[in-house]
Amino acid sequence: MSSTTPSPRTLKVPLVNVYAKGGYSAQLRFGAQKQPLNLILDTGSSTLVVSGSDYVEENDSALTPTSFAQEVLYGIGGWDGPVVYTRVGIREDEIDFDIHDAHVPYAHNPIVLAQCPVAVVSSLQQETSFADADGILGLAYHSLNKAYDLKDYFNHYGIVPALTYPWPFDEEIHLCSQHFSPIISDEGQHLVGDNTTLDEHNWHQQSEGSFNSDDLRQFKRFLKRQPTSDLSPYFNALTQQGLTQNKFAFYGQRSSIHVASHEVITANSANEFAFLGQDPLNQGWLILGGGEEHTELYQGEFKTICVTENKYYNVHLIGLAIGDNPMIESQLTQSLQSTPSPQDVESLAQSNQHTHGVTINSKMRGQSNAIVDTGASAIVLTEYLFEQMKVQLKAINPQFIDLIDPFGEIAFQQQGIDMSQLQLQDWPDLHFIFVGQANAVDNQAEQICLTVTAEHYWQINSPAPEKACFKILSQLPGWPDQSILGLPLMSGYYVIFDRSAYQKGIIRFAQQKRAPTLETY
Repeated sequence: MSSTTPSPRTLKVPLVNVYAKGGYSAQLRFGAQKQPLNLILDTGSSTLVVSGSDYVEENDSALTPTSFAQEVLYGIGGWDGPVVYTRVGIREDEIDFDIHDAHVPYAHNPIVLAQCPVAVVSSLQQETSFADADGILGLAYHSLNKAYDLKDYFNHYGIVPALTYPWPFDEEIHLCSQHFSPIISDEGQHLVGDNTTLDEHNWHQQSEGSFNSDDLRQFKRFLKRQPTSDLSPYFNALTQQGLTQNKFAFYGQRSSIHVASHEVITANSANEFAFLGQDPLNQGWLILGGGEEHTELYQGEFKTICVTENKYYNVHLIGLAIGDNPMIESQLTQSLQSTPSPQDVESLAQSNQHTHGVTINSKMRGQSNAIVDTGASAIVLTEYLFEQMKVQLKAINPQFIDLIDPFGEIAFQQQGIDMSQLQLQDWPDLHFIFVGQANAVDNQAEQICLTVTAEHYWQINSPAPEKACFKILSQLPGWPDQSILGLPLMSGYYVIFDRSAYQKGIIRFAQQKRAPTLETY
C-alpha cells in the first residue's frame, strides 16, 4: 500500500569548524537558486537566520515576504531583521568526507522544505555575530523562536505594504522612544490608506530621542509592544512534517580551529577556509533525526543527563572536580530579598528533592544552573566555580595560573601562548557532575560524571601552528550565575539531544569513535 507521508529517517550532515572561530557549521542551500550558506549549529538559540550580504533575496523567486520581525541578543552580539519564507535544502552540498554507511539507509539523501521561515539580517555590523559564517541554525526549543507581527502597526500608521521585507527600519523609518511612532526620512514615500503621503500627517520629527533597528536593545523594547506570532523553528518543521524523529546528534572533535601548517593562505580568504576544512580534526557530523544507529561515530555505553526545561538545553550541574580533588559544589541558591513565603519554602524543598540541593536563581536563562550549548566554543563557568578551579590548579602547580591568566581577556584567544610552555600530561582531568535520570529502585536521581581532558580544555595548534588556547572562561559581565557548557565538554563525546524522551528531553553522551589518524591534537 503506497503512502504520500514520508518515513522519518536520519540525515548525516558534514560539518566544519573553520568559519566560526571553532564553532561548527553545516551547509544549507537557500532559495530558488539553491544558494549555499554555512550556518553555525547553535543549541543555545532556535532561529534560522542568515546574513543579507550572503543570501541575495532579490534573486530568489521562491521568496515570500511577511509582516514578521525577529531579534536575538546573544551573550556577545545580536541582530534583528525581517522574516521571509523560502526554499531551504540540507545535504544538497558537494562536501563529502565520509564513506556511505550501509547500515543507515538514505542518511546522505537531501531534505528540502519548500517554504521555511528565515530571518534575514541586513546590518553589516550585526552580521559580525556570525564571524565568517553566513548565519545561525538554532536547534533549541520552540519557545525561543519568538517572532513579532507588525501588520497592525504598519496598518495603523499607513505604511504600505505592511511587510517587513524589504526592511524599512534601518534607513527610512525611525522610531520615537516615548511613543514608538515612526519618523519618516525625506526619501520615505510610504502611503497612508487614502493615498495621501505621510508628510501630510502629524509625524514626529527626527530628534535625539529617535532610534532605528540598529539600536538592538531599544528596538527590542519596541518589538515587545507588538503581538507575537508562532513560527516553527527549522528542526521542529522537519519533525512536524514527518521527515525526521525529534532528536539529533552532534560529533565534533575540537573547540578551536586546528592549524597544523604554515601554508594557510591569506586570512579570511575562501582558499584559507577550504584548506583548513580539509583537516580531519576540523570536521564533524550532525545527525538529524537520530543518533544511536550511527555506531560508526561512538563506542561504549551512553551516560544520560536530564533536561530540566524545554527552552535552552538546561541541565543541573552539581559540581566540578579537579583531578582527584574533592568536588567543588556549584553553590547556587535561590535569592530571596525578603522572608520567604510558605509557598516559596515548599517550592524550594520540592526542587531540592530532584536537584541534589541545587536551587536556582529566578533570573536564569531557563530554570537551571547550566546550559549545554554547541554555539559556545568555550566552557564559561560561574565566577565562583572559575575561581575555585584556579585555587585547585594553583595548588597542583603554581605555574598553571601564569599560563591561563592572560585568557581572562577573550581577545587573547586570537593570540594564544607558545605550545612549548605546555606540558599537557601534567594538567588534571576536569570532572563535571550532573543530575541524571532517576533510578528504578528508589526513584532518586543519579549523579552523572563527564570528563574533560587537558587536550580538550587546551587547544594546541590554535590560533596558529605551535600556539595553544585555554578554553575555560569566567562568567561574562551581566550574565546570571549560570555556566555555559560549550564545545570543550562535548569534544570527547558523541552527544545525542533527544527531545522525544520524557517530558522535556535528555542529553546522552558516549565516547567518540575515531580513526587512528585523528589521535594527534
